[in-house]
Amino acid sequence: MAKAIGPQSISLLLQGQTNLKPLSQRARQWQQGDEGPRPVTSQRLPPAMASRVQLLRDGDTLLLLAENNAVAQLLRFHGPSLAAEQGLKDWKVRVSRLPAAISTGPSESRLTPPVLASNAPACLHEAADAIDDPDLKAALRRLADAGQL
Repeated sequence: MAKAIGPQSISLLLQGQTNLKPLSQRARQWQQGDEGPRPVTSQRLPPAMASRVQLLRDGDTLLLLAENNAVAQLLRFHGPSLAAEQGLKDWKVRVSRLPAAISTGPSESRLTPPVLASNAPACLHEAADAIDDPDLKAALRRLADAGQL
């Protein structure tokens, strides 16, 4: 037996008899000036997770946005205590890419390339001269020459 969803669904939609009430309530809240989810801070969040998690309060629900699945799994353990700290009962964990501007952790040091000391090429040439292996010697010299640029 086929499921009749087309015309019946459109008819219900036109009559206003749909299950879209939560969405229409949310739209009404946004029109009335409610900004939606707001960032919050927590003292109970483990420091190792702070740079990988964002906490948002969305009405009476705490949204826990995790950087990846591993962090999300840990958040499921910490969720009840984090929600209780904010005075909330409901909480949800979602895996989401955290924008850099929103991330609460320290800035990533791996974004800046390492800086070599000014005497590094000379040290590499000296090390290459002391090595018997011709391939390794050539590789160290190429590395030293690249560092002089």
